[in-house]
Amino acid sequence: MKILILSPHRDDAAFSLSLAITNWLTARHTVTVLNVFTRSRFAPYSDAAFVHENDELSYVSAMRLREDELWVRRIKETLPKGHKNNLHMFDLNLKDAPIRLRIPLEAVNTTPVNPADPSIEKIRKALTRHAAEGTMQAIVIPAALGNHIDHLTIREAAAPFTEQLPTAFYEDLPYVATHPAATTDLEALRAAATERNEPLTDILYNTNEPTAEAITRKRKLVLNYASQIDDAAGDVIANFAATYNGAERLWANHQWLTAPQLVN
Repeated sequence: MKILILSPHRDDAAFSLSLAITNWLTARHTVTVLNVFTRSRFAPYSDAAFVHENDELSYVSAMRLREDELWVRRIKETLPKGHKNNLHMFDLNLKDAPIRLRIPLEAVNTTPVNPADPSIEKIRKALTRHAAEGTMQAIVIPAALGNHIDHLTIREAAAPFTEQLPTAFYEDLPYVATHPAATTDLEALRAAATERNEPLTDILYNTNEPTAEAITRKRKLVLNYASQIDDAAGDVIANFAATYNGAERLWANHQWLTAPQLVN
């Protein structure tokens, strides 16, 4: 199965899905990570503050690309030899919310989706292309827990594709572990899906390791994003897997649950 993951920023797929991605690759699925909002000035744990403001966007965007490339290498290190070429990464090269929408950083979790945001149509065109090329037989979408505007925008853009495709929503980390609205947001997502007669069912993916080893693996992977998080945040993200005994939880539609290769 060819699984396409929508990652709002370069770190989101890694933070929320490193164990699931390892599981899928080990099971010989092909995984494509589509990074959407990759042009960014956000790098709070880096030296970006000392770069001239005219160079900050390109400097941070390049730094975050290197972090993604390191994460890919680290994922592949643990895979059997014949599985290493089944992980792919593409970028849409769109601007993140503070740049695109001209909003302060502190407003990214309180700003609603603008249906006229041109990025929605650009995301949909990319998904249509991947579907036509056969690289999107199943789609994995952020649940947008915590209401980050970039996550919500991607969820909105992907909505037309969820009726026909096996679809799973991932629990956005670190927000699912830290944001006070995360539980309410998940309940709202599930209620809306049920109202559309497309109920979502939880499913767990792990790496078939003891919980402590899975957490250690995930911590090593997420800390590749050194410009985005410190050790304490890495612990929060990795330790959340203990909630599910060393796994990551997704919320899947009927088509996903009836695809044997995705649930076995």
